Amino acid sequence: MNNSEVSDQIFNGKDPERQGFWKGQFAPTRTSPQLVFDVLFGLLAPVLCFYFDPIVFQGGMLGEPLFSSYQVFAYSVTAIEVTVLLLWLLGSRLGSVSALLAGFLIAGSVFSAVIGFAILPFSLLGLMMVIGIFGFTPFLTAFVYLRNGGRALRADVYYPVTRSWLPLMMMGFILALGVPAFFAIQVSQSVSNSVDAILYGDAVHAEAAVHKLQAFPFVTRESLNPIVNSYMGESNEIRKNRLKKSYYDLTGEDLETRARILAD
Repeated sequence: MNNSEVSDQIFNGKDPERQGFWKGQFAPTRTSPQLVFDVLFGLLAPVLCFYFDPIVFQGGMLGEPLFSSYQVFAYSVTAIEVTVLLLWLLGSRLGSVSALLAGFLIAGSVFSAVIGFAILPFSLLGLMMVIGIFGFTPFLTAFVYLRNGGRALRADVYYPVTRSWLPLMMMGFILALGVPAFFAIQVSQSVSNSVDAILYGDAVHAEAAVHKLQAFPFVTRESLNPIVNSYMGESNEIRKNRLKKSYYDLTGEDLETRARILAD
């Protein structure tokens, strides 16, 4: 093997030992172990962490979730990032689109790192119960997105048809976070309007609002707290029963139990 062939192998990430560990991690071409790692912590782990989430967005283990208000935003960002990463891992010769995907992936890296730092105190505390180790998963996910975002950006730069990678990268970054933020705001406003209809509307409008909320995939307990607060201050038994029924239809839980929790 001549020197040029050796150099080509190192450049394309086929000789991690010659490159050093960190250089090999960010080499232009992924290795089979890196692909397995990326699938585990870039595709599967985020979905599983949200599904079995006992603290951050759904709660249960420590009572109220830490960031339930950001649930729709976080789930939307994750859905986009998982899709984009899958597209990147399966795609080949994506050309100038690579810079756009790089922006999405780098945004996903920043988002995952922020979550990791936000829950870090609880992750460290949870190490005593072993389960806390899963709180460090966002940092591994951030690493996966950063590595693949860098590779996608480098792939775009290598294509001579690309005149400027920066605008596309910034567009991807903004879309990755901006679209979920816009969607979360719209969902929050719609949920708030429906809750107001339950609180201040007649029986027909209240029932319609309940049916509308039941169609939403994510309605946090926090967003329904105004129903609980209104129930606690309501003296009219008919309205109290209506509020109680509406809350049960939406959550499957007894409103009075929730009221006692909020009162503590």
